[in-house]
Amino acid sequence: MRWKFWRQASGVDVELARLERRVRRMDATTRAVFLMHRLDSLGCVEIAARPGVAVAEVERRMAEAMLLLIQADADD
Repeated sequence: MRWKFWRQASGVDVELARLERRVRRMDATTRAVFLMHRLDSLGCVEIAARPGVAVAEVERRMAEAMLLLIQADADD
C-alpha cells in the first residue's frame, strides 16, 4: 500500500504513463529498435543482426527515437 501511495505522490505513475504514450507514437520499427536497445540492452550491431538491417539504419532509428522523446518532453 505504501508503495502505491509513494508512486502516485512522487509522480512516478504519471511519468511512466507519459513515457509509454511517447513510445507508442513511434513507428513500429523505431519502437522495436528503441525497446531492444533500452530494455534488452542490445547494441546497434546486435540489433541490426536481428531484423537484418544495416547498423547505420539502427543508429538512425535510435536517434529518431531519442529526438521524439526529447521533443515530446519539450511539448509537455
